[in-house]
Amino acid sequence: MRRFCLGFLSWLFFAFGLYSQTAEFRDEPLYTDLKIAMEHPERVKRLALNRKKYKRIPKDVFNFPNLWELDLSKNKLSTLPPEISKLKKLRVLNLERNALESLPKELCDLSKLEVLNLRKNELYQLPDCLTELSRLNYLIVSSNPIFKLPKSINGMVQLMEFDARSTDIHSDAIKSMQQALPGSRILWDSDCNCGPNH
Repeated sequence: MRRFCLGFLSWLFFAFGLYSQTAEFRDEPLYTDLKIAMEHPERVKRLALNRKKYKRIPKDVFNFPNLWELDLSKNKLSTLPPEISKLKKLRVLNLERNALESLPKELCDLSKLEVLNLRKNELYQLPDCLTELSRLNYLIVSSNPIFKLPKSINGMVQLMEFDARSTDIHSDAIKSMQQALPGSRILWDSDCNCGPNH
């Protein structure tokens, strides 16, 4: 447990600390109330709507043309709508602790995305198009029943960290990634018996 906590804290430091250290992120206010944020949607670059018990993402969320960071963690989301593709400037997307079973192909239209946190959902696989996110540096899929990775994931040379702990990804796939991406930090364990490989 201690090892897991240290690893997760490490991710928080690298992923969100990476942005908080830059002047542009540090100087931007973090909106936590959707109604207040909608008063001036063009000004909103950081939006945290965690712990709101959302089962669906409110449509207003897709009306922020300059959004950089979106935190929807700890809700009850089971799907992401295609409208997610409207957030063209999004760099950080936190979907941790929801009930997502699949991801839409429109997620792959977020060409500026650098951090994607999918920890603790119900995902069995990742969309093949995810490898098109050429700026994605941090991909967190831990604590999902994932057993399948996109075939082209070994070409994601820009990945700095891939967290696949407590998943059902086969060790051969992880070893293949480690060989193909020696510059990436790949976190994995074999403790999970949660997918069709078992």
